[in-house]
This record gives sequence, C-alpha cells and structure tokens, in this order.
Amino acid sequence: MRADLFSRSTASGRLLGVALIALAATGCKTEKDPDQPTLLGAPPTTAYLGVEYYYNWGAYGGESILDYSLTNAPSWLALEDTSNKARQGIIMRGVPGLSGGNRGEADLGQTENIEIVTTDGRMAGFQPFDIDVKRNVITLAGANLKEGESQESEDESEERCAVPELDAGSYSYELQKFTDEGAPDGTESVTYPTKRAYVKVNLDQPSVTEVKIAFELRSDFDPTACDNDETDPAHQDCKYSRANTGAIIIGEDLVALSDELNHPVDKEGNPLEYVEYDTTGNTVTSGVVTLKPGLTECYIPFEVVDDLIPEPTEVATMVLTEVRQGIASLGNGSVEVKANLSIEDNEPLLSIETVNGGSRDTINTETTREYRAILSGDRKTLFRAKLTRIGELTGVVEDETFEIVEKNAQGTYDPIEELVFPLEQDEITFGVRALVYNNLQDELDDNAAPIGVDVNYQAGRAGYARGESETLLRLNLNRLIEPLVWSDGFMATDVSLGHEGRVFVAGYLPGNNQVQVRIYDQAGTELQIVEVTDPAITLQPSDVFLDVGVRTVTENNNRVNRYEIAVAFSSDQAEPGAPVGGSDAVTALFHYDGASGNYLPSWIGNNIFRIGTPAEDSVRWVGINGTTGYVLVGGETRGAWNTDAYQGGTDSFLARIDTAENAGALEPTLAWTRQVGSSGDETVVGGSSQGSLALLFGASPMTLDGLGNVGPYFFNGNTGESPTVYQVGEDSSESLGDGLYGGAGVVLVGDAPYSYRFREAQPEDAGTENAEDEIIRTRLDNRAGFVLGFNTSGEPLSAYTVDDAGDLSNEFLTRGVRFDGDIVVSGNTNGSFVEGQAAPVTGTESILARVDTSESDVAFRNWRRQLAFEGLDILDLENYRDDEVVALVNRNGERMLLVFSPEGELLTPITP
Repeated sequence: MRADLFSRSTASGRLLGVALIALAATGCKTEKDPDQPTLLGAPPTTAYLGVEYYYNWGAYGGESILDYSLTNAPSWLALEDTSNKARQGIIMRGVPGLSGGNRGEADLGQTENIEIVTTDGRMAGFQPFDIDVKRNVITLAGANLKEGESQESEDESEERCAVPELDAGSYSYELQKFTDEGAPDGTESVTYPTKRAYVKVNLDQPSVTEVKIAFELRSDFDPTACDNDETDPAHQDCKYSRANTGAIIIGEDLVALSDELNHPVDKEGNPLEYVEYDTTGNTVTSGVVTLKPGLTECYIPFEVVDDLIPEPTEVATMVLTEVRQGIASLGNGSVEVKANLSIEDNEPLLSIETVNGGSRDTINTETTREYRAILSGDRKTLFRAKLTRIGELTGVVEDETFEIVEKNAQGTYDPIEELVFPLEQDEITFGVRALVYNNLQDELDDNAAPIGVDVNYQAGRAGYARGESETLLRLNLNRLIEPLVWSDGFMATDVSLGHEGRVFVAGYLPGNNQVQVRIYDQAGTELQIVEVTDPAITLQPSDVFLDVGVRTVTENNNRVNRYEIAVAFSSDQAEPGAPVGGSDAVTALFHYDGASGNYLPSWIGNNIFRIGTPAEDSVRWVGINGTTGYVLVGGETRGAWNTDAYQGGTDSFLARIDTAENAGALEPTLAWTRQVGSSGDETVVGGSSQGSLALLFGASPMTLDGLGNVGPYFFNGNTGESPTVYQVGEDSSESLGDGLYGGAGVVLVGDAPYSYRFREAQPEDAGTENAEDEIIRTRLDNRAGFVLGFNTSGEPLSAYTVDDAGDLSNEFLTRGVRFDGDIVVSGNTNGSFVEGQAAPVTGTESILARVDTSESDVAFRNWRRQLAFEGLDILDLENYRDDEVVALVNRNGERMLLVFSPEGELLTPITP
C-alpha cells in the first residue's frame, strides 16, 4: 500500500501538512520526483505460542534511507534494530508467549489493524495486517501392534527425534494360577520376551524452547468388576470378567520399561536421552518425553510382552498428562491427550474340521464321529485347548448333549478334558459323542452344538490355543436315526420343512385316497394329521403338493407371525368342491393356531377351492407367498384358462389365488391365470413364490419365446397377462427335472447328452460374437446332469455338469435344493456315478451330489453318493437349517423319509 502523510491520523496529518507546504515554497525542481515509500509483502496471519514468528519486509521509494515503525502491535512483536543493508526493508520477529514480557497464554488471540510504517522523513507508506496467535498443539498417534512382531519403523529426519531401535527384551512377573473353578491357586514366576514399540508425539510447530511432556500408560482393566457375584480380585471371574474382556493388564501385557538396564536406544545403539521413565514403582508405567527446540515429532517407547496366554485383541491408552516445561498445549482445550494402543494376540490358532474339511456336520445321537483339530502359528512348547459349547444350552432336559472323547488303545472312546498338541505335532484327531437327549415340551428342533474353545476357562492360563473363530465346529445332533415310514400304507408325495423344525408330508391314504398332511417333529414323532379332504369322499389317487410359509400379519393391533400350509392336487371326482370339467386343480389353505398347537382350515366352508378348465388340468406344484400370503398353483392343462389361450397338446398354466375377507371370514378368489404353450406337450416341474415373483419352470419340445430356443423355460406370472417366456434350451434332448429360485437367481436342474460350462464375456469381446455371457455345450456319448443358473431375465450366470468320471453311463437329475450356498441334486444313474462303486446290474440306482457353486476343490462341497438299493427313487429334497438334506424316496412302492448329513452321509440306514 502507498500513501502520503495526510492518510495518517488528524494530528499527524496537520503537522505533515505544514512540512509539505514549507517544502513546496522552495519552488519546483526539474528532476523526476521520487516514488513514495512503499512496503512489499504480506506477513503470515497466524502465529503460535512458543514458536518464532518471522517476516522480512521489503520496501522501495523515498529520497533517503527509510525508517520503520510498528503501531498497535502486540507486545511480543518487534522490528529488528538494523535495517536490511542489501535492499530496502526490515525484519519483523517475535515469539508469542515469551518475547515482550513472557506473558504466556495472555498472548493468545487475534490482534487486528497492526500497522508497519516506513518514511524517508518527507513521505511515508504503511501497511495494515492482522495476526491470530494460537496454541502450539501436541497430538498423539496410536499404534496397532501384534505380540512378538515389530511395528513398522519411521525414517530418520532432522525434524524428528532419533527413532527408537525396536529391540527385544524380557520381563518377569508373578502369573496368577487358577483352579478348574477359577479360584486363585497361587502364582508362578514367569519370564516372557518383550518387543519394543512406540507411539508418536507430534508438535504442530517447532518450538524455540524445550518442551517436556509427561506420559502415562492406562487401561480400563478393573479387577473389582467381577462376574457371577465374585468379590476376590484375584479370582478368574474378576480378573478376566466380561467387563475386562479386551482390556490390557498393564504390568502383564504391557509395560513402559521392562528393566532399567533395558533403556531404549537409537538405531546406532545410543541411549535415547529424550525419554525418561519413572522407575519408583514395581511396574514402570509413566515418564517424560522431551522435544528439543526445532523438533516436531518425537517418540514414547514402551514394551509389549509376548506371553503364552490366549487373549482377544486388547486395548490400552497412552496418555499425555501435562506439559512440564515449555509453551505447548495438550489439545486445543489444554486437556489430556490420549491415543489407543491395540495389541493382537499371537498364540497359535485352533481350527476344527471334518475329515472332508468342513466346519459343520450332523451326527446321530448315541454315535461318535472323529474330527481333525489343527493348530497354526509358531510355538516353542506344548499347547492345549479346552473345548466347550458356545452359548447357552436350551430346549433340552439334560445338562449337555455331547462330550469330547478320544480313541483309546482298545478302539473305544474315553472322555477327555483337553486337546493336547505335543511340540511339533500340529494336527490331532479327537471325537465327539452325541448323547441321547430329551427335548422340553415345546421344543421340536434337533439340538445344535456349536463347539469352540472355552475362552472363560482358558483366560489367563498359559499354553492354551486361541480359536480361529468363536464357533469352530457346528454339530447338529440328529434324533431321526432310522427312515420314517408309514405302516398304514400312506403314500407320501411331497415334503416340506416349516417352523420350529416341523416336517410336513403330503400324500393320500389308500382305500378312499383321502388327502392328508402329516406333521412330525425332528425325531419323527407325529404331531398332527391334517385331513385335507373328507374321509367319507372317495377320490382317485393323485400326487399331492404342498408348501409352507410364514408372514407377518396384524392381529388385535399386534404384529405376529402367521404360519401357513398350502395344499394342491388334481381331482376328477364330483367332490370336493364344485367340478369345472375333467380333472381340476383343488387347493386348500391352513394356518397354525397357537392355542391348540394345530393347523386349522383358513377358508370358509369346506376349505376347498376348485378351479380348472373344461378339459384335463393336472397340478404339478403349489407355492405360498411369504409377504401377502397368496397361493400359486402351477401345472399342465389340455384346456383354455383364458380365451384363445390353448395352443394344443399339453400347455402349462399358473394360477394365483388370493385370500379376501368377507363378513369376518376368509375366502379364496381367483386373481389371475397365465397359460403358456405350443402345439407340443409342455411339462411343468416346479415354481417359486418368493418375493414379488410368481415363477413357473417347465420344458417344451417346441419354441415358445419366438427366438428358436427349445427345451427348458420359465416365466414370471406377476408381470402381466402375457408374460415373457425365457426359453434357455438348445434342443429337445435337454430334459428338465426341477427349477429353483433364490437370491442368486434361477437354477434349472436336469440332464442332457452335453457337458456345460459358463463363459463370461470380457471387455475385449465387445463388438464380437463373444460380446455376451453364454453357456457352452459340448456333446457327450451319454447323458449327464446339468445345473444351470440364470437371472430372472434369462441371462446366463453359471453352468455345472454332473457326470460320472469317464462319461461311461447315463446320469439323470430330477430334483435339487439350495444348501449352504451350494446346490444338492438327486437323480439316477445306470453306471458308476461314484468312482469305484459297482454299477447296478439292471435298471438304475439313486444318486445324490453337492454342486459347489464357488468352484473350489474342497471335498466337503464336492461330494457324491450312489445309493445301491434296487428300486429306490428320490422324489423330493428339502434343506433343514443347512444341517441336513431331507429326502422323500420311493422304494419299490414304499414311501420313506431319509436324512443325509451336510457331507452326504446317510443318517437313516435303509434295511437291505
């Protein structure tokens, strides 16, 4: 800024005005007038307590050497006595809090309209500026560490203290011992190695004086915060209580200094003089760190104890408690500054798996199965692990439903307290025996046994392994240990699993062929027989289909779960319901009544709703929606559900039945029907009512989509009167056995003389014939099973082939079910589906296989079974909690229910 002297205050303006008049009276000069004095620059607007503030002003103009002065300046700010001899200008400097009276924090705040003035005696220039003085803030950076490992070290720098050498030491203390019940049982002198670590102390700006800061290690550990009403601080329930979980014990897990002779050094071995420790107590937890003038980063070294105790990741706090020398602030509020120190344990990790590598299994009560316990991680001594149930045991009469055992020399099993891993043996075998147990009255599910390490017992005990996860092995303890059969000749045709493990089996009773749903618990105990049709009515035998659902409804202003069963079958009899013509679709709906514990009819009248065309209508599937409760019925027809809908041969149909309230009672109404067909014969294999979808799965020897595709297809009936058909087959040789839907999309299960693989389009394929994802088929000599995945728009997502090793036989897939992220399929083979197993002499044998959708090679997700029983066919598959595959089978006309483990072991042996 330039100005003459008249721009100053009124008084100074009058005096200068007189001077200028006097000068003007001397007359005009012929030479050029000099420039007015002008200041050059813009000083920093922020200063910090204890930090030098410096600015070198530039200037020009005037007739002679310029003089400088400050007005309205804070006391700490001044101009140097000498001017800049190299050029016009002057240096302005000061140290807030120190210079100008050593006022400390009184210098904080903003000073406005400070002015520096320069003059040659005749003219003057000035420039105003503001300065805001702030605290020089100290911050602290935490550290995430692991026992026995060095943290990443900082690089050396002139602005930093010397970086500590992360050397090793050792630390001794008295380790508390416990009885099996957790009571104090004396102590043991232990010495463990330590590993040096540090936290960083940062000063915002370099101070002109030394800054000494006190520090202290702290933890939330509180030995008086006890569990189970214990009061002795030395008890395991206090020292390792829930409240103390995750809290570092200073003096055992962490110390500031392990030994006075182990003072930290720099990388050249020189002692670190900037850190001092308070060694007056038994455990060193505090000290002082000093930042010399000009440094902005320093370090507080401490030591992590590498013990043998299994622990979760634990946390302590490094606290800067006060500034003992120098001008600096602990945070903007001059309070304590804290940073977390987290320490991850490094004790060996225990994992448990089945012989096939799985982490869940199902075993029958009164049986024992062996499992592998695997220890990973470095160790130099014997280690142990104590196993227990994770979580509380509920729903049974007994105190426990399993025990850990070990095989003895005689080949039998003895209970053991702990797994023991000798040095250099990282894998051992142990057993789990499923005990006989009795459920409480309202408990229907099998008991599940999640097994993991007993962290409560192991807490504070040296030489025990950590668990890789909380639950290392999940066991389902199966009570149905032989096939569920029906001595009265009941012909089961469909099965589903519902709430609290209930098993729903639909079928008919020979004689009058009454349609029934029989309900069982997981032990095979009959809970109820639901009579769908009147026993006085005689029907023709018909496959009966069912589905179970649960949805949330409002009853008496409360939101409750409503459990329902939908049942559907075909009938050409005059009863039940009003016949439409030929064979019709008959549907019934039931709901669970909590007061009686039974399923009751939901619809008014005889609970039967009969729909159809004047021709033959055959039910092939029924589903119930879990949101609104509508019922979907799918099947095949030789008539027209809608005007001009019939295409010839056998068409597919899908009907939606809604439930409406009428005068306080519920009655069924036909919401819509969809019909898809051709001049050929379509077959229907299933559907899905999940979410907002109404899917039907079928196959046709003709093209339905107008694109020339044939074979398997599906459509969503909720999209409108003329739903888009997604036909995904290549020729009529592709036979569809089942269709599924889940969050990952549609899955079609069947067989064909092809192998299948999925090819995902790559970015470089754009504009070529490979620009879209596709399923690639390769012709085989024999039929193989397929499992094909699509989204609901018909775009391919995956493809898997289920075949014998050498394609020497035919495999036919008829059913599938989602299971723990994979697909379990069933069907038949006329050869050796399982390598090494003899082929059937005549006919076929049933097969079961798990298709690994992750395409890994792990055995527990890639098993296959061949059931060497003559005349056995699998009719349906269901999934029980990802613990069991439940199969409804027909063996030479006798229906039975079988149970398989997650790895395909038959848990209900069939009598040869």
